[in-house]
Amino acid sequence: MRGIRGTLRGAGLAAAGCAALVAIPGSGSAGGADPVDGPRALIGVSTPRQGELRDTVPISRRKGAEPRAVLSLELPRLKPGDRVRFNAEVTATTTCVEALPRCIGRRYGFDPRIRAWVVLAAGARDARGRAIRVAAPDRLTCEQSRPNRNHHCPMVVGDALRVGAVERLPCRPSACRLNVVLAAHHPNARGGEVVVVGADRPDGSVEGGKGRLNAAVARADGDATAETLSGARRRVRKLPASFKGGQRVVYSRRVDGLAAGDVLLVRARQRTRIRGLPYFVASKVVVASRPAARIPSPPVRRIVRRRGTATDTNGFNCTIGASAFRSPCTTRKAGMATLKRAPRDARGRPRPLYVNLVSRTFPKRAQARGAYPPARVLSGGGLVVRHLRASR
Repeated sequence: MRGIRGTLRGAGLAAAGCAALVAIPGSGSAGGADPVDGPRALIGVSTPRQGELRDTVPISRRKGAEPRAVLSLELPRLKPGDRVRFNAEVTATTTCVEALPRCIGRRYGFDPRIRAWVVLAAGARDARGRAIRVAAPDRLTCEQSRPNRNHHCPMVVGDALRVGAVERLPCRPSACRLNVVLAAHHPNARGGEVVVVGADRPDGSVEGGKGRLNAAVARADGDATAETLSGARRRVRKLPASFKGGQRVVYSRRVDGLAAGDVLLVRARQRTRIRGLPYFVASKVVVASRPAARIPSPPVRRIVRRRGTATDTNGFNCTIGASAFRSPCTTRKAGMATLKRAPRDARGRPRPLYVNLVSRTFPKRAQARGAYPPARVLSGGGLVVRHLRASR
């Protein structure tokens, strides 16, 4: 597991402009977080469903010329010594490879270079200026040309920080936000080319709900503990090529001793091999009552915020040829689940829950017919759950 932990660990805290912040090793829309009710030693907050702030981000000629905040999360009032652990997913989608009704902006055939990072800021749309970068960027080149077009390019960022002198923050302690910033560039851009934040639809609209920003705040004057649980045993070695259904639990991790207010920070990695055709690979992380459950049961949906989902569902085209997601392609997921109540059985006894990585695949071929070989899940992936709990 040493390899998987190293791969899934958050990137180092950016040094520039962070005099008020100290990194912790190893670690919605505007105003749309899970409710925070009164002082607590541990607080988990997330952006709401369909939390993307905008539909598109411009592709500029120069690197970093036109960054945009695409997710924003209001934090509880910060105090010196507070620890903030955070992670996020965001999906950038290329568009307009052809002049079709789903085209958004100007057509382009180049492969945009995309970066995503997190800033601490005062405003929901702040991307630079006084905003402080608190996580190293995730970056990739999203392939636009067929047959190796990725189309959707999910990105993952995350890290942790400790609050220092509040007067050095870029925001009032009672009005600080974490923002996910997205930027795209290519020297051949002429103006009007964009990447979509979320997914483009056949009618030219944009579907959000393909990313989420989460944070867990451990109070300096409280007593919160953290336990890291990991697992790399594959529950399945194959994913069926299925246009309907076909979901399988690839990794599962049991979590015991859960109580109201506990926070589960999750990271996952999956390696998938395909052959013959590009395949779409989609994944999500859920909290469930059984290790083989693909969806949360009704009781779990009632006691875990966001109806038992730790991440949204997103994915990409895994390709045979060179691309950002070339076979064997790597899925990365990052999310969070917060407990509203302790899980108990019918007799009132504590019961465990399971964090499950659920995936499905299908071939990318117009009007596909017949049988297709399954995708293979390779070794080298795994699931890491960081169980945060306040003293009881």
